[in-house]
Amino acid sequence: MGIVSLITIRYIRGSRVLGFLSIKSRLSFIVMAVGVGLLVVVLSIFNGFQKQVKESLWQGGPHITIENSYGSGAIYDYETVINHLKSDPKLAESFVSVEGNITSHGLIQSNNNFNPIMIRAVPIDSIEKLVENGLPNFPRILQYNRDEIPAINTKKMVVVGKEMSAIYGYGIGREITMAVPGGRFTVERGVQVNVQSFRLVGLFKTGYYNYDSKFVFLSLPQAQEFFKMKGAVNQIAIKVRSLDDLKLTKHRILSRLNEENWNQKIQDDTSWSVRTIAEEQENFLAALRLEKTIISIIVFLFIVLAALGMVATVHSLIRAKRRSIGTLKALGLASNDILLIFTLNAMIVGILSSLVGGMTGIFIATKLEVIINAISEIINGVGSLLNPGDWDPVELVPKDIYYFDHIPVDIDISFIFMVTTAATILSGLAGYFPARMAANLNPVDTIRND
Repeated sequence: MGIVSLITIRYIRGSRVLGFLSIKSRLSFIVMAVGVGLLVVVLSIFNGFQKQVKESLWQGGPHITIENSYGSGAIYDYETVINHLKSDPKLAESFVSVEGNITSHGLIQSNNNFNPIMIRAVPIDSIEKLVENGLPNFPRILQYNRDEIPAINTKKMVVVGKEMSAIYGYGIGREITMAVPGGRFTVERGVQVNVQSFRLVGLFKTGYYNYDSKFVFLSLPQAQEFFKMKGAVNQIAIKVRSLDDLKLTKHRILSRLNEENWNQKIQDDTSWSVRTIAEEQENFLAALRLEKTIISIIVFLFIVLAALGMVATVHSLIRAKRRSIGTLKALGLASNDILLIFTLNAMIVGILSSLVGGMTGIFIATKLEVIINAISEIINGVGSLLNPGDWDPVELVPKDIYYFDHIPVDIDISFIFMVTTAATILSGLAGYFPARMAANLNPVDTIRND
């Protein structure tokens, strides 16, 4: 007879005598199943949020930005710099695109006010690529004027974010006025401002609310005229193939730019600064990770609570079954078998609760949007009945905070396996320590005293 079969027979025989289906065992099962299910749902949501936010950030702008922190910040021979970077085989292999652009703060007129915005200009070498979303540093265009957008390189035209259009009431074909610094600062005259009007020919959307509500895009030639930077840019924007190698790529770029005598004239007029999108968004991404960690710890405490409840359950069961334990030991049941019976009981409860909780969590996570929409409709329906006319519709997932078309959920099977394994181990430990007390009971004393 195999070891597994022997253990199973001993467990069944002992559990029949000891009787494990107590109310406390069922309560521990329910608490642990709820904890596992909550942890799966919460982590799936946070994984989905983080994945969606990162994709929106990575798609919205350049991954690595090179700037000149010397003088006015203009980079005149930027094509030479780009060719120098591409001459490194390792860098060239890691690049998706390298191009000069202009990115600057500006002001946009809305009624009688000027509001702060970000202006970004990129090369548009193909109108077909632009409308088909094939330009690496231009966001995805939702709507555009087919007749006017082909002249975006030669006429004063811009594309703004969908949210900016909604905020300021701009429609395609609208003339909008923007202002940018137009020269050097002087004590006598202050900052010179250049003001021009542009025609809105398209709307873009990245899926990142702050980006879609703040950025204005135009072609590089028009921006060079607007900013009075003829033949120059203030940034070299790079998209890379792998976001996991941003730090390594940044160090290679700095080493390449700081090589001695590769172009003395450029090196004399520049002081290179290189930053990655991960560095620019470090605080935001760190806040997301912190939220995920804190929520995970809080929810994991449900599983720990269930494990502690399991300790109390097994301990009370042992106290209630002292006479039965003493009888079994007197009849020849070994102490190790008593230890095994109680430990296996706790582990089986942990396994079952992990399976039930994990499957329930996966189901809820996949149907979460339907569930939340149903809850929202119920709340709004009840609110409208109780307070007709003055009820503001409730939005359980505000789009101005997490700006998504749907609730993103990313179910990580490896993480679910880790959670269920941890719950099983905790259950086994919760049953082991009280089981040692049962195994060490003296059968004579327990039968005589009980």
